[in-house]
Amino acid sequence: SLIQKAILPDEKEVKACLKDFFVVYEPKDIVGGDIWFFEKINENECLLFVFDCTGHGVPGAFVTMIVKAVELEIIGKIVDDPNMDVSPAWVMGYFNKTIKKLLKQEDITSVSNAGFDGGIIYYNRRQQILKYAGAETPLFYMSDKGLKVIKGDRQSVGYKKSDANYEFKEHVIEVEEGMKFYITTDGFLDQNGGEKGFPFGKKRFKQIIEEGYSLSMDKQKEIFIKKLTEYQKDNERNDDMTLVAFEIKEKNTHYSTTIEIFEYEGLITQNVIASAIDNIEAK
Repeated sequence: SLIQKAILPDEKEVKACLKDFFVVYEPKDIVGGDIWFFEKINENECLLFVFDCTGHGVPGAFVTMIVKAVELEIIGKIVDDPNMDVSPAWVMGYFNKTIKKLLKQEDITSVSNAGFDGGIIYYNRRQQILKYAGAETPLFYMSDKGLKVIKGDRQSVGYKKSDANYEFKEHVIEVEEGMKFYITTDGFLDQNGGEKGFPFGKKRFKQIIEEGYSLSMDKQKEIFIKKLTEYQKDNERNDDMTLVAFEIKEKNTHYSTTIEIFEYEGLITQNVIASAIDNIEAK
């Protein structure tokens, strides 16, 4: 448990990139197959990963460690190429190919059949855009236009039967300050309870968002936990559970890059200065 928790993100880094957020991370056993990562690429860009790996308990936890190793490799590639257009769909595809290769799943005699479902979110604060790619996992978000849901691809990452060359779909959202996003593993949605022992479901999940999105993230976290606990009653916990929600920050208008608008080599005269001023005004 201590080892698995050590690879979870430092919440201070998350708060530096987002206006507000909360996380509900509850393995079914001491350790589990759910995991979430957060990586700050630079002052304006960050990545959020929420994954539900095969199984729970110790087997699931082993898969999360493999996934973490691949995630670090991907972040290294992104950081080494400052000009890269970060794409969650490309990242998801990289996970898919690499995990299948590591676990030798392309060999028909392989006994390994592990992988994960989940979502990857890229947020660019300066450009005010959010990109999403999901593997069997939806993204919920609230704006002035109401609640919307982006469905993930009907394709998991890894596993023997999955296509190593599958191209995940990328969704791009123009975001505004105050928009709120929610992503959860199926442990929350599939939890049995109520009078008939049915799963909690997306309908109840969306209702919680619509009724409480205007509240603080801390208060919303309390409501999500309370509603699920009341619904579950005496039923056994089905699976690991991870829920991450966050609010968008205001646009970053500070530009750290330098833009060259005028270049001159030679003697500086009054005419050159006047010409430079004209050029600068025109630019």
